Amino acid sequence: MNRQQLWQWTTAIALAFGVVGGVTAQQGAPSYGGTLTISPYQFGLSALSWDPADWNWKLNVDAGPYMELLIAGDLSKGVRGGGKERFISEAWVPPSVQRGELAESWKLIEKPLSVEFKLRKGVMWQAREGVMKAREFVADDVVYNFNRVRASPKADADYMDFVDRVEAKDKHTVTYFLKRFHAEWDLRIGYGFYTGIMPREVAEAGGSDWRKASGTGPFKITEFVSGSYGTYTKNPGYWDSETIAGKKYKLPFVDTLVLQTIRDQQTRIAAFRTGKIDVILNASWRDLELLKPILDKVKYNERPHFGAKFIALRTDQKPFDDIRVRRALNMAIDKRAIVKGFYDGHASLMHLPMSSGWGDYYVPLDQMPAGVKELFEFNPTRAKSLLAEAGHPNGFEFKMQIATNIPEDMEAAQLVAAYLSKVGVKVLIEPLEYGAFLSLMTTRKHGPGYWTQVGLSNPIASLDKHFNPKSNWNASRMDDAKFNADFAKILAEPIEAKRIPQIKALTAYMMEQAPYIFIPVPNAITLWWPWVKNYEGEQAVGAQRNAPIWARAWVDAELKKNMGF
Repeated sequence: MNRQQLWQWTTAIALAFGVVGGVTAQQGAPSYGGTLTISPYQFGLSALSWDPADWNWKLNVDAGPYMELLIAGDLSKGVRGGGKERFISEAWVPPSVQRGELAESWKLIEKPLSVEFKLRKGVMWQAREGVMKAREFVADDVVYNFNRVRASPKADADYMDFVDRVEAKDKHTVTYFLKRFHAEWDLRIGYGFYTGIMPREVAEAGGSDWRKASGTGPFKITEFVSGSYGTYTKNPGYWDSETIAGKKYKLPFVDTLVLQTIRDQQTRIAAFRTGKIDVILNASWRDLELLKPILDKVKYNERPHFGAKFIALRTDQKPFDDIRVRRALNMAIDKRAIVKGFYDGHASLMHLPMSSGWGDYYVPLDQMPAGVKELFEFNPTRAKSLLAEAGHPNGFEFKMQIATNIPEDMEAAQLVAAYLSKVGVKVLIEPLEYGAFLSLMTTRKHGPGYWTQVGLSNPIASLDKHFNPKSNWNASRMDDAKFNADFAKILAEPIEAKRIPQIKALTAYMMEQAPYIFIPVPNAITLWWPWVKNYEGEQAVGAQRNAPIWARAWVDAELKKNMGF
């Protein structure tokens, strides 16, 4: 058995139990103090905004330590509590493992159609000198924040349009009145990307300035250096607690949380090897090779990627308005060779729009219709034939924009361009800084080809983001009448068992339309030192929200010292 086979065998066994790694450590009693340093999921991308009204997808990562939401995932119902939920999805918290964060409880009311939240009492906003004094979090805060975010000029017009209005019934009760049922209501108003709550005082003082930030969370932001790190210190007045072995402990355990931004792979891995980073949330298959000398000393797991990589082909522009051209470009690329050769086997051949980690929602490639299977088979002869049928016997050239923040994507893009050149299609690669790159898509000014990575989030959100013509994330600008009609029925269906077959059918149909060049997606690997306690490799308890995870973790200083750090 070679090294690659051994790795795959041990990984398969360990994933069956939810844990991978060479170290098993006793949890021990919780301890307070110390610093926990994290290399976040977007390890090379610094904070993009601190204001929910900016509609920035990364807000829950950077502002999450101090900015809370109404709903979160209940970690005690996950693997650490004997359950099955690993909390490794980007933005999927099944109702069975949800808990109230700023909300104590909630209920869906049929008449009038609404969601009523009962808020926690005694939760306090942090004092921020020159901005606000500490005061209680109340229903008016929720109403103000929702109205401000929805009215933002940066708002996704379709995202919250199922909500009619939000009203404060009393100091600790807030009601969302709905125009219609929406199958994703809990994410969109409870635990989603744009549901972090900011107080009026901060918004009016300049919500985009981290120095003026205030929240109700376990930490306070105390320092931020763009491109380097963010430092968050313990909020001594935090309301939440953790029960361990029948005893309740006040949170957070650590005094300081650091989110480290390190784009360079060698530097990041060196920082982990020397104990300067405690957890890496998004390591790659290449990192495992670099860490081979210490893999028996650390803990790690491999999981499906949060997002999907693809080249969006603008279906509203020539030549990509022709399905034959789009399908031809897919067949011109040997995707299986990329999985085996470029990613050393640590990748999913098909991972869009349904994640392979989503159980019944995911249909394996061998069970897909022939029209989908064909897109993943290397057939340059058929590709050339389709291009000729579409009026391009000698091929064509097109510009493909790509962000520079993920170095491996730049490498893979060159590989894809080489394959396409064999069928006469010349790709002009245009590298862009991430902020400018993202702005092109959200303003719909991006070019005909757009290599990107978009979070899958959850089964409904993935279809919505990728194919809804009103979505800012619909980089192909696909506007398909069948999709629009069928997806509307899915959103209105309150019973999940009925939604699942509908989602499967619509997924297959949209893949056959080939709005993208589907690119293999590398698996993500989480690495952590065994001195990080009360942590089992969880990724998020909301939409890329991981601060509650770090609030419940502690550092075993004695073990760290005994390990030589």
